[in-house]
Amino acid sequence: ENDINARHPMDLRYMKFVRLLLRMIDSWPHQQLRDSQPVRFRDSRFLFIEGAGVGIGGLFYVRSHYKVLPFLEIGQTYLTIFLSIVATQRVTIAWFKSFREVITEFVLKIHLFYFRHKTKYTENVYQRINRLCSFFVASVAVEISIGVFLFNLMPFLNNYKKGMFNQELPAGKVFEHSINYSLPYVDCYTNLIGYIVMTLINIICTCDCGMFFSGVDVCIAVIVFHIWGHLKILDHRLRTFPTPVQMRGHQSDDPGDDLMYTKEENMKAAALLKDIIEYHGMIMRFMTKTSEAFGPTLCLYYLVHQVSGCILLLECSSLDPESLGRYAGLTVALFQLLIQVSVIVELLGTQSETLKDAVYSMPWECMDTSNRRTVLFLLHNVQEPIRLKPMGIVSVGVQTMATIIKTSFSYF
Repeated sequence: ENDINARHPMDLRYMKFVRLLLRMIDSWPHQQLRDSQPVRFRDSRFLFIEGAGVGIGGLFYVRSHYKVLPFLEIGQTYLTIFLSIVATQRVTIAWFKSFREVITEFVLKIHLFYFRHKTKYTENVYQRINRLCSFFVASVAVEISIGVFLFNLMPFLNNYKKGMFNQELPAGKVFEHSINYSLPYVDCYTNLIGYIVMTLINIICTCDCGMFFSGVDVCIAVIVFHIWGHLKILDHRLRTFPTPVQMRGHQSDDPGDDLMYTKEENMKAAALLKDIIEYHGMIMRFMTKTSEAFGPTLCLYYLVHQVSGCILLLECSSLDPESLGRYAGLTVALFQLLIQVSVIVELLGTQSETLKDAVYSMPWECMDTSNRRTVLFLLHNVQEPIRLKPMGIVSVGVQTMATIIKTSFSYF
């Protein structure tokens, strides 16, 4: 009911959730949108120190234990180091003007809320995208909550099974943590108080890491869904471009009158073509800005997936219950995130591929020479599929995703 009565995109529930996630990582453009103030104690500088601290602490742990522990045991620390690198980079994304401009333009101009009342078809597309975004945001919230809970639960269960909570600790056993550090003057592996303190810190860090991942992923997905909706509206406008008979509103009795536009009708057709070209240009310009804003994030994201996928497969290869309980869920979650982002972005390329046929299906044969040239110009512009290409290196999509998964299996 609140979504039905919304008067602004930020009145929608899923947009409120996106704003909450980005506020929790200090990435919401408060000043540009003149919105609510940043959350206290969630300054990006402190979050950057937190993410960097997890990575540096993990590196010191690897340095002091790589000769003592086998790779299968220390592999989790490698994973947390890679995850901390991604999380730390995502904290810095709001420091760049390009990101703030993309979010601001999306909320104030690009959101389908501003186009819903133009035609019945745009209203239908808006409602579909609204339901899709609501479902996706809700599913991501559930995924992250379950992932953070299981990531911290498994070490606790393993410690319980080993009898680490008895009055006397088992000989030769140490506490297991979800994130490992080497910290001076702190004994969190054989001292119960140190274990409890470090467990609370790890819970906070994993919750923040979940928000770092989900906040940016949800933001990208919502933007992509709306661009996909714009492409569907553009495709519909091209395929329903009025013919001479439709423009006149009735069937002419004179032979041949339905074959060509009149001078006045060509002027109307020229105005419609101008609106379509401007609409397509708006989509292309926003896609370029989006690629620039999220380019470094997606490149690092894919690189980390390439490396972490190999490590996770190696960790699961022993097939013993302890390894599967510790790493199987994380493996599925990370591969699922990779597939999820890639498939969502692939929607843009798939939908933009239909624009070529849609332009050619226009009644260009009924137009005068000037309008035909305009249609030819539009046909040339839509030849290149619209894709999210971070830093101009690689296109985000199913093909890149399949290559990463295949390479991970090959390296493994």
